[in-house]
Amino acid sequence: MLSAMSIAGSQGPRVLFVSKPIVPPWNDGSKNLVRDLATHVTGATATVLTTSVDSGLGPRVRCEPVYASPGRFAPSVFANARVFRRLLLGDGHDVWHFVFAPNAVSGVGALVARELRATFGWRGSVVQTLASAPRSFDGVTRWLFGDVIVALSEWTRGRLLGAGVRGRDVRVIPPCARAPRKVGEDERRATRERYELGSGPVVLYPGDYEVSRGAETVARATRRLLRAVPEAHVIFACRQKTPAATKGAKRIGQLLHEQGAMGRVRLLGDVDDMPALLAISSVLAFPVDDLFAKVDLPLVLLEALALGLPLVLARGGPLEALHCGRFVEPGDADAVANQVLDLLHNPADVAQEGQALYRERYEPSKVAAVYDALYAELFAKRR
Repeated sequence: MLSAMSIAGSQGPRVLFVSKPIVPPWNDGSKNLVRDLATHVTGATATVLTTSVDSGLGPRVRCEPVYASPGRFAPSVFANARVFRRLLLGDGHDVWHFVFAPNAVSGVGALVARELRATFGWRGSVVQTLASAPRSFDGVTRWLFGDVIVALSEWTRGRLLGAGVRGRDVRVIPPCARAPRKVGEDERRATRERYELGSGPVVLYPGDYEVSRGAETVARATRRLLRAVPEAHVIFACRQKTPAATKGAKRIGQLLHEQGAMGRVRLLGDVDDMPALLAISSVLAFPVDDLFAKVDLPLVLLEALALGLPLVLARGGPLEALHCGRFVEPGDADAVANQVLDLLHNPADVAQEGQALYRERYEPSKVAAVYDALYAELFAKRR
């Protein structure tokens, strides 16, 4: 693979990241991916789209206040219009790097902006990273516009090829995540006291209520878990991303109530300090079979790997890239209970394997180096 610095020299390619606003809070997988790439590339110079809020990315990253507000999880029509205007009228850069889920709005807008800029002499390249998989891959080809299409997993690349994506440069570059901050014993103790968890093991489900069967599967496994380990607690840390989350939380609460397990379960909703919660957890249960609107390997799973936290995951999707996890068939609550109980008693080997995998593939510096080489390759072709 060609070195970014050897091709581009000290004046490497200038890369414009086109994404959601790169501002806090840092709880979105696609935003965090852009932040971590922009701050870790060494051969390229990065520009990100922000608001007037200081993103705290340091002097090496240029921030353009294109967005009016941080928004929530999906940019509004007005936000997309501001980005389109910037692409048409702003500094061209050598590479446009889009980090969005494939969709009609961003696909058509990016293609039109590129063609119009090319009409007036822009000769840059376009990288399109699929931040998350679409609801359906049928017809996905019409939303692909990059010179290089980047899938976050072999699973997504396979789905693209299966949907008829041919004649395009489709590569797999995994996502990355910063290792969570270190949490001391006093803070761990305070977190346990805050949620009234005692001193027993904690099983964490950091998924959602409304998209996959993950929450229901963990809920149905809970009675067996708590019977086998009475001092344990199970935590559901599920963000309220859509209105359906409230209904889903009530459904899961009712299921747990019927099992008589509510006394040892915490339904937390949004969590303001996930590193502290990860630090006190013994096992992360994530038997999620539908990752719609999530990156292929969600941020919290990569953070858990960095800490050596054992994982129980659903088989059959992109999560299989985390080969150090324990895999179960989607919806199999008994298998979840079995794997969690085994990990509570034998966590050491799995923990070490997870940390090694994180260092090898998912550290920001490792992933940024791959993108650096890609930018340099495209830059050299254009020159």
